Amino acid sequence: MRASVCVLFLGLASAVFAQTERQPQSLVPADPTRLPDIAVTVPARQLLIPSNAAKELQRAQSALVAGDIHSSARHLEKAVEIYPECLEAHNNLGSRYIELHEYGKAAAEFQKAIEIDPRVVHAVSNLSVALFLLERYPEAETASRRALDLDPRNLTARYMLGTILATEKRNPQEAVNLLSQTKSQFADSRLLLAMVLTRLGRLEEAQSELREYLKAPDPAKRQNVERWLERLAQASAINRTTQSNTP
Repeated sequence: MRASVCVLFLGLASAVFAQTERQPQSLVPADPTRLPDIAVTVPARQLLIPSNAAKELQRAQSALVAGDIHSSARHLEKAVEIYPECLEAHNNLGSRYIELHEYGKAAAEFQKAIEIDPRVVHAVSNLSVALFLLERYPEAETASRRALDLDPRNLTARYMLGTILATEKRNPQEAVNLLSQTKSQFADSRLLLAMVLTRLGRLEEAQSELREYLKAPDPAKRQNVERWLERLAQASAINRTTQSNTP
């Protein structure tokens, strides 16, 4: 795997984790801001979930809260065995596999969720994460663009598409635009931005992104970023000297 993308793993795992169901009793595959109002009719598929599958979802949630990812995954595996049409269980199981670094199995679960309902944006966006981690970049780009078609405001899809373009060194201005829109949600967007801006020769802007990253409380990659910032400062100084000496 390319060294330049290793810094993304924490952000990518968080992206998937944020898009899995935290409250299986409601069985809504969305982040908390998308939970239905109590007046909203319960989707028909929720009414079809057998009670023993629902119990496995509850047990999976309890295991997750306790920090036991393996156990949570096992309960979700039982849930989909009991009721293969449970979109929420497939989506959540995919996220557990991401945390367990079983990316191929994660992609398969997200694909199953999409087959149940292609309109659920979170499963599509999560699939792009799994495919990226498998280094299947063209497929990951297709999935992230599909997620944006479903929901143009989806920050994870924007982040993923920007990440893919930055990694593949394509469409740099599109990557800059996408990553600039996700800085508040994903700290690593600034690192990716700095990488793309450096390639474009926009060294001052790249340094600014790195400085902003370092302002975060206890940034995860402080030492590496500080060294990176120092190298960029030296390169900028050389460029200024060269320009000043040019007739």
